[in-house]
Amino acid sequence: MFWNIFKKKTAKQSPDKDKSDFPRAHGKDVTAVKNLNIPVSFLKRLMPVAQLLTEKEIKKLQITAASFAPGAIVFNRGTEVDALIYIVKGNVYMEADNGSGLEISAHTFKALYPLSAGKLHYFTAIAGSDVTVIYLSKDILQADQAPVAPQDNELKIPESLQDNPFFDHFYQHFTQGELKIPSFPDIALKLRIAIQQDCDVADIVKIVNLDPVISAKLIQVVNSPVYRPATPISNCFDAINRLGLTTTRNLVTAFSMKNLTQSKNKATKKLMQHNWLQSIKVSSISHTLAQLTQKTDPDEALLAGLLHNIGALPILIFADSFPEGTYQATDIDFCINEIQGQIGSIILNAWEFPDKLKQIPLQSANWFTSTTEELSLNDIVLLAKYHNLLASPGKTDLPLLITLPAFQKLEHQPLTPEMSLQILYDAKQQTAETMNFFLH
Repeated sequence: MFWNIFKKKTAKQSPDKDKSDFPRAHGKDVTAVKNLNIPVSFLKRLMPVAQLLTEKEIKKLQITAASFAPGAIVFNRGTEVDALIYIVKGNVYMEADNGSGLEISAHTFKALYPLSAGKLHYFTAIAGSDVTVIYLSKDILQADQAPVAPQDNELKIPESLQDNPFFDHFYQHFTQGELKIPSFPDIALKLRIAIQQDCDVADIVKIVNLDPVISAKLIQVVNSPVYRPATPISNCFDAINRLGLTTTRNLVTAFSMKNLTQSKNKATKKLMQHNWLQSIKVSSISHTLAQLTQKTDPDEALLAGLLHNIGALPILIFADSFPEGTYQATDIDFCINEIQGQIGSIILNAWEFPDKLKQIPLQSANWFTSTTEELSLNDIVLLAKYHNLLASPGKTDLPLLITLPAFQKLEHQPLTPEMSLQILYDAKQQTAETMNFFLH
């Protein structure tokens, strides 16, 4: 790449000899910075620091800093990530092993995220100017690795919501025990009970046929390129036999959830439709990514993707109870972004979903969540959510994909020039086919 000409060979560290991110003596190219005053207001903007720590905990953070001359190596790809590194001055070039890369400058949104957060550095970071970085303990990431579902009247309230008038009213509604949790779709509940009671396929078919739309959807799915039957299937009995009971249950639950998105006024209806569309997109990408990686069940991933933002529903139902224009859509949307994970976990607990699905709304709220060594269901949903946002118009407030722990579990999957996964880029048609299950 063009920045190779700036790289100082003498500053380069050997991956085998230097496995620490904390600054060491590297002659004139690297200098430890003493008595660097980092305002708490700045630290509170860093991610995931702002999500995981209280202001009191942030004030106690131990911060180390170092300055790098132009061309010096901040860290090498392949070395261990011992700390969370944030750039606070200058610009850094992030170079991959194939020579591709990108630039990150201080005081930009991407600089609020760490330059690396997984086990190993995926890029080599090269100072493009006089650069200052700060080092925070990687233990921060362990502060919320196993988020706990909130209790009946307990929500962890972000400071950012303290002056939100819509949230104040919603929280009062919540603490009084008046939260309206959507009823679990009737056909999905009947199917779940029937499967738990070991009913035979004929009884399962009778339940599915209670909803002709869902029955038709199952036949559409089983005849799609995703399942590729040897001969076309034209009835629900054969479709369920082909799919299996677990897949049938997951698909019926997914398809029946569309009936939950009902609204009385135009503004809330628009927000509900937008939320449902995002659910479909994340669900479809999750399904495709699960198929490609073969680490999780694709149909379970489809359902998990659809549930990742289920917590928005009670918030929107509450908003729908007021006359149009009572609250700003931006206040409602901000409230959803901040607490839907907690509300979603409450819903899935009430619906008696398995633990790994109940955790999806909570865990998918933090890009740096990592509770397993191997690629997990939540990792799939996080990567799907990331790619959905990456494709959204004007969406730039995202961390680098290569900094996400979920990405590093993919075992060096290639990236497109836009820093998205090549495997998903190549599978756009497959994702579009999955979306068609919900849109048509």
